[in-house]
Amino acid sequence: MLYLLLIFFPVTMALSTFVLRKRTELVIFAALGAVLAQMLIATQIPLDDPTRFLGVTLTFNALSRTFMLVFLTLGGFAFVGAWHLPHGENFVPITLLTLAQVGTVLLLQDPFITTLLLASTGLTAVLAIVDLPAGASNLVGTRAIAAALKYLVLMVVAAVLMYIAFVLTDIFRPGELPGRISPARFILALLTVSFALRLALVPFHTWLTDLVDFAEPLVAAVVITLLNTTSLLVLILVFQSFPTLLFESEAALGVMRLGAIVSAVVAGMLALAPASLRHTMAYLVLYNGGMVFYGLASASPIGLAGAIFGALNQTFAVLLLFVSLALLERPDGRTPGVTRHDLLRRWPIAGAGLLASGLSLLGLPPFNGAVSHMLIYQAAAAKGWVELLALLAGTLLAGLGLVRVAAAHLLGPGEEAVAAEPLLLGETELDRPAVRRLAPEPRSTAALTLTLLLICLGIGLYPQPFLATIDETIRGLAFIRAL
Repeated sequence: MLYLLLIFFPVTMALSTFVLRKRTELVIFAALGAVLAQMLIATQIPLDDPTRFLGVTLTFNALSRTFMLVFLTLGGFAFVGAWHLPHGENFVPITLLTLAQVGTVLLLQDPFITTLLLASTGLTAVLAIVDLPAGASNLVGTRAIAAALKYLVLMVVAAVLMYIAFVLTDIFRPGELPGRISPARFILALLTVSFALRLALVPFHTWLTDLVDFAEPLVAAVVITLLNTTSLLVLILVFQSFPTLLFESEAALGVMRLGAIVSAVVAGMLALAPASLRHTMAYLVLYNGGMVFYGLASASPIGLAGAIFGALNQTFAVLLLFVSLALLERPDGRTPGVTRHDLLRRWPIAGAGLLASGLSLLGLPPFNGAVSHMLIYQAAAAKGWVELLALLAGTLLAGLGLVRVAAAHLLGPGEEAVAAEPLLLGETELDRPAVRRLAPEPRSTAALTLTLLLICLGIGLYPQPFLATIDETIRGLAFIRAL
């Protein structure tokens, strides 16, 4: 009963908030209450106690509970951010529906139903991308529609490839036809391309940059934190369910590691090139995704621990990134459409949050990404110094990209530092316009930014509880023990 409540309660609340969507404050309060109720239900479900419902196995382990609670926490933070930050009219019901979908994925053990659910999350994300604020008189922009269609098409392709791979694994019998070429490599290639599309690895990354450029920051945060992280967990479940794919195609793992290295290095190079603030931060997210995928492709206990911990850290860092970005883009009374170079002075909390999220994605101490990156570096060193040096080169390039964007947009002189022009002939002080009073940072959003920053810092300083849960889960994975 608790499993069904965990699945269908957020769906019911999503329908209710959709009906009341024009009453923003009431809807946000209802959504926060739903998230708290979901967290309470998740803590009441016993671990490793599978149950059957309509022929489908549902189970809850320590890792899935941890990520379930993290996802619900992020959803609650997103609802708090929606109080003052731009969001669509249907943002709250769509986010609740997304939480229900990813929660169901975490409970399922059937790969075919999981494939259908991952495909449905793509459609839900498209609804969020093309959503408009309440009372908006203009239509959805063509670029936003193009980004949504690109995302939808790529997610459908990823679902088709994943479904074909699962069909082949269902009929594949290792050793049944000795001397024949094993299809394990082909199946693993299908799965790799499918999840590379979902995780936005290079060269399948353009949907993520378009999403960051043309969607609302809160929408981009929900899509990246919830859907990408869930895809990574599903890939781990696939390896656990079909370990023979790894046993019979060990060379393919080297190709997967090479692809992850290329994704991290290329994303670092793109971050270093001149681009807008949104574009550069999107490349930092791409770099971190490549690092996480490398940890998974290393197929070692330490690398997998780094990948899982890195995925968990990425959720908080990405939400902090986009909340800070949305706050930096708020109109503050200055001339619109002008590039600003003093954002850290103008919005000190949001500017600090943006820098902290960038440092976390780079894996620099004392933030939460440092430990996961160190674990991934150790896994790379075990495979060879060439792979380690390549990952370090990607980190260096991405770090230089963060320095460039900080110098260009955050650390410039403030308006008050600009020298006043001398009075013209016959002009007095009364003839000049009054000094503008710039709007302060919204208190609730500033408090949310500080909370996320402290969470990133706290996990970085005290990662032991998460690492203990991850280590316990890894010890129970059959494919890790066999490899």
